[in-house]
Amino acid sequence: MISLRPATADDESLIRDIIHASMLVSYVHFLPAKFTEKMLRNDRAGEIARNDAVRFTIAEWNNTPAGVMLLKADYVDHLWTHPDFMGKGVGSALLDHAAHVATQAGFHALTLNCFEKNTHALDFYKAKGFVIEKTFEAIDYCPGENACFLVRQLKDTTASSEPFNAIC
Repeated sequence: MISLRPATADDESLIRDIIHASMLVSYVHFLPAKFTEKMLRNDRAGEIARNDAVRFTIAEWNNTPAGVMLLKADYVDHLWTHPDFMGKGVGSALLDHAAHVATQAGFHALTLNCFEKNTHALDFYKAKGFVIEKTFEAIDYCPGENACFLVRQLKDTTASSEPFNAIC
């Protein structure tokens, strides 16, 4: 069973470990070795966790940490599932939560970036209703690699569900 909870400052190392494990499994298949080596050397996962740990949502599978997500307004800045839990609905639960939070905050879409060569993740996002709006070079974090900007329209839950009756 998947449950979600807000992260605390005590979750920093847990967030780092999930991101690190997921990065290694996800990125090794398409990113140049020099990038993954730099990512490890610079502890990119630790940097992300240190900067924003308390803003993450933690997904747990039967009380075991299984995934993490950082939602900034309508932008899914980070979504990582531990390799042991990939394909079990953890990412879907986190995205559903992001959609709910964003809708309640008045946003009409969720957005995110994904490496163009990360076809597994792109397929997942497309299956969840995201569409590629544009592709761009990821100059800031991986020069020479392209990333996609994806958008998923959200349903407006604030509108009345009662039928509109026009008076003529």
